[in-house]
Amino acid sequence: MSRGPRLDRRVPDSATADAHAPAVLRPLDAVALGAAFEREAPVLLAAARAITFDAVEAEDLVQTTFELALRNVHQLRDPGALRSWLLTIQTREAFRLIRRLRRSFGWRGAVIEIPVAHVSTADSLAIRDALRGLPPRMRAAIVLHHMAGLTVPQVARALDRSENTIRSQLRIGLQRLREALRDD
Repeated sequence: MSRGPRLDRRVPDSATADAHAPAVLRPLDAVALGAAFEREAPVLLAAARAITFDAVEAEDLVQTTFELALRNVHQLRDPGALRSWLLTIQTREAFRLIRRLRRSFGWRGAVIEIPVAHVSTADSLAIRDALRGLPPRMRAAIVLHHMAGLTVPQVARALDRSENTIRSQLRIGLQRLREALRDD
């Protein structure tokens, strides 16, 4: 009596697992990822601050992102997509955190200043306030696309939404930002 194909439930040893990992990441996973993470940390921190509006939680998110990246580095197939991969991890963790804090404490996030390159402090505060008025996922789409430089497909993967949804959120979000900034 055949029950179909048998699944091999054995855990692969490290030599076998390393043989399937990208060559760039094999023996120096933690070191290579640590160096790359240092380069990407400012972008991750700015994105986390813009999504959570809480400086302390943003720093914790960056740390959590690094820990998760170290544990899951074997899932990174294209080392050139590291920034997108890290921002995807961080964004998903940010939304988990926001949901957990809202359920537990009714948290809405603290006010912080979001640094915007080549913009005066007054304009930066106006942009922050306008961003704050957007729904969280729309704000995240705008931050990831326009501030962190991810493409629409990368933002769609990070937010687990379709590309068309992201395009709509970007279009509507920018329209709302323009209206809010025009009113100021």
